Amino acid sequence: VRRKEAKDYGTKKMVEGVFEKGAKCLVIEDVVTSGASVLETSVSLREEGLSVTDAVVLLDREQGGPERIASAGVQLRSVLTVSRFIAVLQARGMLDDATVESVRKFVAENQVKTV
Repeated sequence: VRRKEAKDYGTKKMVEGVFEKGAKCLVIEDVVTSGASVLETSVSLREEGLSVTDAVVLLDREQGGPERIASAGVQLRSVLTVSRFIAVLQARGMLDDATVESVRKFVAENQVKTV
């Protein structure tokens, strides 16, 4: 487990758990936008001697995160992209054309810069 910040008590470590240096570690996230969380987690895990080459995310918002993550040597695999998500909702009549276009426009206009 990688903490967002070290606790003031206990081991006071950012990375908790039982592991061996050099072991592979898979990063799991719920949503990726810029990729910052995956990148920060990868750095922390690598500082502990773990190998981080892959990450899995439930939803890729398609705003540049995978490209930023790839630039750090980590391949992101997503279960679902925002494009696929809105396409499914639209096909089931749960989103109208105007909303779909609005979401697509938002994603296109709100891309993060790659490093």
